[in-house]
Amino acid sequence: MTSQMFRSVRIVPFSSGQALRQVDYSPFWVSGSATRRDYPRQLSSARANPMLAALPHRLYLWERRTLYLGPLRSPAQLSLAASRLLIGLHGSIRFRHHGHQHDSYARSLLLPVGWQGTVDSGRQWVADCHLDATGFDYAVLRQLATHQTQAAYCDLSNEPLLISAFDEVSQHLAPPDVLYPQLDAWLNPPEWVKRTAFRCDPRILTTLQRIKASTQENLSVASLAQQVGLSTSRLANLFKEQIGIPIRRYRLWYRLFLSTQRIACGASVTEAALEAGFADAAHFTRTYRSILGIQPSALTRPRAGLHVFVEGR
Repeated sequence: MTSQMFRSVRIVPFSSGQALRQVDYSPFWVSGSATRRDYPRQLSSARANPMLAALPHRLYLWERRTLYLGPLRSPAQLSLAASRLLIGLHGSIRFRHHGHQHDSYARSLLLPVGWQGTVDSGRQWVADCHLDATGFDYAVLRQLATHQTQAAYCDLSNEPLLISAFDEVSQHLAPPDVLYPQLDAWLNPPEWVKRTAFRCDPRILTTLQRIKASTQENLSVASLAQQVGLSTSRLANLFKEQIGIPIRRYRLWYRLFLSTQRIACGASVTEAALEAGFADAAHFTRTYRSILGIQPSALTRPRAGLHVFVEGR
């Protein structure tokens, strides 16, 4: 894999072409990886938090996946537009699917696209991953789950290894071009990839790429369908079947991803909104809040302790 370039405003001493910026960010896209070591015994919150207090939170924004390492803003109300993996580094994660009356707990939690509910890490550190849009990461990881409850998959069979690996990463400021191939290996273990029958339809992959390449054009579903030789209804149904959400919602999610990148690189909310294809900042702000639950202006308020890596384009 070739080295990836990263942009930012405040330069830090990694390697040439990489940079960091501090911003206020409540994690909505997220991922991680590391190297194998012995499974650590669980630390109590009182012991774990002082150890991690001096370490910066990390947010890595890649094109295919993202990674956040740090405490969640809890409790978090979620309505997912991408599948998500959460690993509690020093304790269990509490979660409740909407419509349920009782909480469940897990150290490893795999949430599907469309999941709605509440997640609470109790301010303890987590590795929080938004997985690739094609659904392959989710298909692989679902095989590792040993338990299912509240419309989520829990207790992955390699949970001790994941906790150990992410905990190791959380204690070091890993360069993103080193971290990403490790992330890929942890999310797609070769032995489980071989067992995964799911493959995204090539026509859906083409549609995803077309959406990404035309964020300002707002192509109609009919136009997208024509380019891959499908009827409008067939593309709409196949897209939702494979990606988990309608084309319109995926397009909104991807625009918000691009906007988050731009704001993290120093753009204003208005500039990021226009570049991502929104008609105006007001429309962008309403959409951002409805899908992600926070105001985009929160990204522009400096807060010590969070480092953001943004993949250059």
